[in-house]
Amino acid sequence: MDVSLSAYERAQHQFPDHGCLTWIGTGTSDEAFAGLVRGFGGDPATAHPATWADAEGEAYDDLAEDADGIMLAARHGAWTVVMELFNARGMSLRTLRDLAAGGEAYSVGWTVNGLASVTYVVRGELVATFEPADLAGVAPASGRDWLAGLPVSEEQWRRHWFGAALAVGEELSGARVDGSWLRREHLCVQLHPLPPRPVTPADLLDADMRAVADRDPRIGAIAADPTPARLPEIILLAAELAVVTTGLEGPSIEEAMRFIAAGDRGDTAQETRTRLFRLRDRYRSEARGVPGATPGHDTEHGRLLLKERAVQALIYALRPGADLAEVARETVEAAGETHLREDNGDRERERILSVVTYYLRTGMSPW
Repeated sequence: MDVSLSAYERAQHQFPDHGCLTWIGTGTSDEAFAGLVRGFGGDPATAHPATWADAEGEAYDDLAEDADGIMLAARHGAWTVVMELFNARGMSLRTLRDLAAGGEAYSVGWTVNGLASVTYVVRGELVATFEPADLAGVAPASGRDWLAGLPVSEEQWRRHWFGAALAVGEELSGARVDGSWLRREHLCVQLHPLPPRPVTPADLLDADMRAVADRDPRIGAIAADPTPARLPEIILLAAELAVVTTGLEGPSIEEAMRFIAAGDRGDTAQETRTRLFRLRDRYRSEARGVPGATPGHDTEHGRLLLKERAVQALIYALRPGADLAEVARETVEAAGETHLREDNGDRERERILSVVTYYLRTGMSPW
């Protein structure tokens, strides 16, 4: 693996500043390849030979009026490698799930601002999605097992994420996608907007999320019926997660939780909210008095920073006059910053609340 890592490290400057590469294992049939092209929004009948430079030129100078992007597709045995400009549909979990319903799909997307994401799907199920700069944040948590089994170390991801990510693509597919690949002719296809498709509850959850939803009736009810009527319960659950994981207690916390459970954001609730602001600021001041203090359960000052985030979750939950979907987003995000436990499923509970809240705010899946 060191050889291919070096090759990719040397070749990175030949790739565009933003883009998306997707490796898809769908078999060797022409029918499967045509289905892949259609899944990206292209017409297989229009595929024509081109290098990446040709595709870029076509994208900027000769794109059809009704097209919104372009891709280069190269068949390598049972795998097809797709490189996109503009739309990056390979970064969509929904697209990957559809394309890999009976196989595998691996995607690497990056932006000019240095943001990057990696996603791997097998038989329509998400195995792992993560940012190379934050391997610990891989979702679902079970994806760590897949990461640990790769011939790329954590240090190699840190040292040169681009080389590591493309080396994994080669490990999966046997195809090397480097400067030479960019200069060779593959198949170029212009892409068109995909037809809208309603989001279903099943689109929102991965296998780990579904397992928690099956065990937890409250979470399961929200996941099965993600409607605006669920927003008060989402806010309450997020607040409970924050309080429990940080061990928050005291009269102001108890009062706040009673108001949140009742959906009461009236004058008396705002008096409690004012006391929460003072408590939050006290935690923040005490924790930041120690140079280098970082949030965590292992040190006194780290726990204070987590408590500060938990109190902030309650402050959000009691915000008056705000749209409940926005209140839910803020509360869930703050709860997610309290280092929720994984062994009891709380981290997955927060992920479910997060994706459902996103859906209720946008009508779309965050994937």
